[in-house]
Amino acid sequence: MKVIKGTGVSNGIAIGKLRFYEDTLGDIEEYKVDDINAEMQRYHKSMFTAKKCLASLYENACLKVTGDEAVLFKTHLLVLEDSKLIKLVETEINRGRNAEAAVYEAFNDLANVFKNLDDEYFSARYNDILDVAHILIGILQDTYVCRIDISEDEPVIIAAKNLFPSDTISFDRNKLLGFITNESSYNSHTSILARTMGIPSVIRIDEPLEQYNDATVVVDGQLGRIIIDPDTNTLAFYRAKSERYKKQQIRLKNQIGRPSQTKNKQNVRLSADISSLDDISKALNNDADGVGIFRSEALFTNRGKAPDESEQIRTYETLLKAFGEKGVVISTVNGSSELGMDYLDIPQEKNPALGFSGIRISLENSDFFRTQLRALYRASTYGKLSILLPMVSSIEEIDYVKREIKEIKNELRLRGETFSDDIKLGLMVETPAAAILSDELSSQVDFVNIGTDNLTQYTLAMDKDNKKLVDFYRPYHPAIKRLIRIIIDNAHKNGKPVALSGHYASDTAITKVLLALKADELVVAPSDILKVKAAVRETDTSHPEEILKNIF
Repeated sequence: MKVIKGTGVSNGIAIGKLRFYEDTLGDIEEYKVDDINAEMQRYHKSMFTAKKCLASLYENACLKVTGDEAVLFKTHLLVLEDSKLIKLVETEINRGRNAEAAVYEAFNDLANVFKNLDDEYFSARYNDILDVAHILIGILQDTYVCRIDISEDEPVIIAAKNLFPSDTISFDRNKLLGFITNESSYNSHTSILARTMGIPSVIRIDEPLEQYNDATVVVDGQLGRIIIDPDTNTLAFYRAKSERYKKQQIRLKNQIGRPSQTKNKQNVRLSADISSLDDISKALNNDADGVGIFRSEALFTNRGKAPDESEQIRTYETLLKAFGEKGVVISTVNGSSELGMDYLDIPQEKNPALGFSGIRISLENSDFFRTQLRALYRASTYGKLSILLPMVSSIEEIDYVKREIKEIKNELRLRGETFSDDIKLGLMVETPAAAILSDELSSQVDFVNIGTDNLTQYTLAMDKDNKKLVDFYRPYHPAIKRLIRIIIDNAHKNGKPVALSGHYASDTAITKVLLALKADELVVAPSDILKVKAAVRETDTSHPEEILKNIF
């Protein structure tokens, strides 16, 4: 028995025979062509066939995943038909290069541009561009098939050096137990499709996988572990774990389409906490009531310069269109010296959590902040937008933001640009100062979000990520629970709804307490939405005082 660690990208347990999948794409030979017209015709004929294959892949995808994931193959078509790429390929063919070599060079150069981008979302599109090249070159070589047949009688676990999205969607789902690859990334469309299709998957395995062909293998997608030739006890353990997981998934899927409502008809909004456009499909697939927080700092970190206004608008537009009237709450940048935003000259600090972060960065960088506000307002016509301010601790900070917003709106009006007049403004309560002043602060905004992770660490004066404090860090310390009650009561007195995010929102052991406190919304990771919904639907809050009497 051998245990190999990788990166889990899709939960679940798969147990079965391993089959190594060798890509049908052969080595790309470069040679000089004599008949350039014939080679050009061969290239354009392959383009026509590739379009039909992508249409077939889209139809196949619609049967297996939602439209949001299936549309990937329409995006593939846009790449295939890109006029600049076509011109590059044609130029090389006119120079006497064979079509395969011309396609490979043009597509590989474009893919590397994406691969080297600082933004994780766009860099993960590298594999998508290569996928189109893989299809086109396969057609030129007469090796590409739109459907990958698994010849074995029993379902198998597919292992490969890399899998493209077109490979992933083309396998017969009835013959497929799981995926293992040497390459790929968590945010690649291959991984996203695996999660959507419920295929247990582990990536980034360091050793050659073909050596294990025909071995019995266990894939643990949650722990990112594969076990080669497991012994009898290990097999029994994972078979039991697999059955428990399947029953849990059936129970959770039964929550889809049902109201987020307790047994006594108390409603609570269950929205998604996301930081990437890749999370959109996960949130929608898990029946999110909208986006409770989009953490926009993910757009700004680990890059040489801040995204310009146009790039921000494209991101916000995508989000807002995806959720429509369900609504999206976008947090302004909550940066720090740990997040690689050197272009803002954030000093390196001994304790970043207590340093230059949150709304303070926006207040000190007016042009940067105004650009984000302007982008948000310009994108607001695409859906239902709310803006959330992180790490607020005073009314003066809210007043400053309101003045900036007023100026932005006047500026846009003068430019003749449209924007929504119904954008709500909210604040994150994350510090004891904000909690104590929550009666005054909540009166100045439209809604409140309690960031329970930061509120806990700042109240306890303990870094939640410090391993030395594990035995001391008590997330359910009575002081935290009392502060949460105070914040909710103060906001409700001012007629303002309250959401909770962080560990409190996701922990079903305390869902009943939050409902008894009359929380209006729980903002959780997309993967936790159905779990929390099940807890809500199993709760009765007819007698909240009984629930709370032993808590406070």
